[in-house]
Parts: sequence; C-alpha cells; structure tokens
Amino acid sequence: LILIFLVILSAQCWAQGPKDEINKVIIKQETDWNKNDMLSYANSFTDDGTIINFLGLFWKGKSEIITQFKLINDCCIKPTQVKLDIADTHFLNDQTAIVYIKETLTAKQDYQVPGKILKKGTTDNKMITAIFIKQENSWKIRSMQVTQIVPLPPR
Repeated sequence: LILIFLVILSAQCWAQGPKDEINKVIIKQETDWNKNDMLSYANSFTDDGTIINFLGLFWKGKSEIITQFKLINDCCIKPTQVKLDIADTHFLNDQTAIVYIKETLTAKQDYQVPGKILKKGTTDNKMITAIFIKQENSWKIRSMQVTQIVPLPPR
C-alpha cells in the first residue's frame, strides 16, 4: 500500500514539477518586463531561440532578440506594464512543452507605436504561443509567437 502511494505521489510530483518550473520562467519574464530588464527577459530564451512579434517581425537567436528589444525599449516597452496569465500547458514529452499565455499590456503613460498613439490606461491583449525545451536542467523558450487580439467588428 505504501509502495502504491509512493508511485502515485512520484507521478504527481513529476507532472507538477516541470509545469511549476515553466510557470516560474513566465513569472520571471513578467517581472523582467515590468522592471524594464530586457536582457534578463531575453535570457529566458535558448541561444537559437526565435520570436515572431505581434507585428510579424521575425527575430532569430538570443543576440538578435536582445538587440531588437534594446531598439524598441524606450518607445514601446518602458511605458508599459505586462501581465502574463497561462491559459494552457501541453507537454509533448518530458523535454518539450507548448504553453499558451494571455498577455495584457497596459500603458503606464501615453506612447506611440507604429500606426497609433496609445493613451495611459489603454490595454492591449495578445495570445502567446511558446515552445519550451528543457536544456541543461532548466526550461528555456525555443520559439515564441505573439498574436494581437483584435475584437471583431459589430455585425
């Protein structure tokens, strides 16, 4: 009976362990964004990681991700605060997971992005699809795609 209990407990710990580790990475990314520490934010990616941002721009490799975030930091990141909420996590195996994240971006002040000016208090909602891989005993983002959520027009 004790052996059965230990086997069940061990299985539950494995199922919760990787998910909790991935959740910590996402919480760290939220904290890094809100502290405006994009270098630390980018360190959540593998060296060959990729991002397709909500404008459709493709950034390949951690060094390019860092460079691109530096370029847009003052205009588009610093005046915002982000909230990341995990919608779903699906493990493909013990080394790979797909994570769906809801991003709520709030303007802390008025700022301009391509095509519009966002006023203080404005929120943008996005869905993020992130592929995590376990690399050297830690979870890293291998690929991320950010999609802007645009409300449907009234009928």
